[in-house]
Amino acid sequence: MKFEKMSKPSEGVIRNTSRFLYQAEALFGGIILGIVSWYLAHWRDTEKYPGARLCFTEIFAGFAIIYGSIAIWTYNWFPICFAVINFIFSLAFFSAFGALIEWDCNKNWVGWEENIGKGYKACWKTTEAFTFIAAFFFLVSTVFALMTTSATTEHHVHMIHRKASGTSSTAETQV
Repeated sequence: MKFEKMSKPSEGVIRNTSRFLYQAEALFGGIILGIVSWYLAHWRDTEKYPGARLCFTEIFAGFAIIYGSIAIWTYNWFPICFAVINFIFSLAFFSAFGALIEWDCNKNWVGWEENIGKGYKACWKTTEAFTFIAAFFFLVSTVFALMTTSATTEHHVHMIHRKASGTSSTAETQV
């Protein structure tokens, strides 16, 4: 038995895992979107503000919710296209994670502790964590999308070719 046949998971495992990953990506996008929206709603209370970082993260979190919700049901229509989209989302969330990590909570959040309390740091760390987890899940989804059989090839019926009998219903033409 070949190694490739032993190591590749079955279509059912790929299908269920892909659907789980897309559901999780939509869920993580919702968590990120909710927390980042809270930060955007309270930005006037501070002297310094990581606006571009939060807007970038919020935009991709919103797109992840929409994409994950649609891809749950359409994951096998165009798997190569979905693999590319998953990889782009993975890069976007890894870059958002890097941008969030670079913003130092201790020295840049002037006025947050007095006006809002110490809970803002835990929410910021939660946003960082879910951004990384979403990026990782999109990267794993890329691999599973590459292993998915397209719906067009899955339902393709091959025609049975018959051997020519030597007789024809049409008259032969002479040259």
